Amino acid sequence: MELNFDEIRPFNDNEVQAALGRLAAEPGFEAALAYVFPELNPAELKEMIQSIHSVSDFQSKIVAGAVERIADFTTAGLEVSGLEKLDPHKPYLFISNHRDIVLDSAFINYILHREGFPTTRIAIGNNLLQKEWITDLVKLNKNFIVHRNVAARQAYDYSLRLSKYIRHSLQTDNSSVWIAQREGRTKDGIDITQSGLLKMLAMAFEAAPEEAFKSMHIVPVSLSYEKEPCGGLKAREMYLKARDGKYVKQEGEDLVSMKTGISAPKGKVHIHFGEQLSNESIHGCFEGHNKNEGFKNLAEAIDYGICEGYRLNPANFIAADLIEASNRFVSHYSENQKIRFEKELEKELLALEGFIPNDVKPFLLNIYANPVFRKQHFKLRIE
Repeated sequence: MELNFDEIRPFNDNEVQAALGRLAAEPGFEAALAYVFPELNPAELKEMIQSIHSVSDFQSKIVAGAVERIADFTTAGLEVSGLEKLDPHKPYLFISNHRDIVLDSAFINYILHREGFPTTRIAIGNNLLQKEWITDLVKLNKNFIVHRNVAARQAYDYSLRLSKYIRHSLQTDNSSVWIAQREGRTKDGIDITQSGLLKMLAMAFEAAPEEAFKSMHIVPVSLSYEKEPCGGLKAREMYLKARDGKYVKQEGEDLVSMKTGISAPKGKVHIHFGEQLSNESIHGCFEGHNKNEGFKNLAEAIDYGICEGYRLNPANFIAADLIEASNRFVSHYSENQKIRFEKELEKELLALEGFIPNDVKPFLLNIYANPVFRKQHFKLRIE
């Protein structure tokens, strides 16, 4: 397969002005800019758009401001740790847990930009690109497209091209890449890396998987939201799946989740950049194992790194105690915090029209409690 990535790659700098022209003609784009930059009048907004001639310009002049405003209005603080261990001149493959459709990668790139690191190229599923203007917007923001739900006969070619693009980004363009550890968001609070993702990443390499992964500079990244993005919607989905044996996504549901995730309160948000997986660690995953076992071991090593960096909040401990009907974690929260959490939980459940709150409540509690139990699974110290 030739190295032609035009169908999936982000925009190049020479394509930026044309894309901005299309966006400017889109109803609502000017209103969105006015919301992000309320201090600018229409003439100043137009002048700002005309001053953008590169992807870097777009990210620094528009995206950074938009994400900062979202953080200011919907979070109780955006915190970061671990970045001091990384080299801003080195490309990394950032593999993170996935809790919010838009903001996981947006917050990571905002932090990197704020701290003087190059931003990453971002994997995004084509199922989210439901309008042409969304495609323009994400490709301006260094998103590359992952094709999902393709016919079996096409799956191999799509996966190989994606693998080659990620390798090309890391090794030829010297550009870091962000990709979620799994297809779709974690719905139950248990962050697990899919072996299939790792198999796709290794496809473009002629070397054995062990050597391929050593060259990728893999860094596990942990995103912790004090208030789970779209928690009620995720709990509803899990309840329906348990009740009916399946869950059929409704038309437009992804857009609702995107809007809700962006606008809803999130509490404190913490992003932890773990240490790059060492060559010794990767070697240990594959030594004496067949390929499938090696992929499974590597997935668990990434899971460990993500779980280790996950920042627990009082809500996590409260939910764990409520599920167990115990006071095992009572030292990690106050009675007032427990009362407030239960009131917020009830409010979120009552907002799910047509559902009995107590039917859905166990699923919502599990979203918050499972990160605590996950740390216990890995025998990590709980702070």
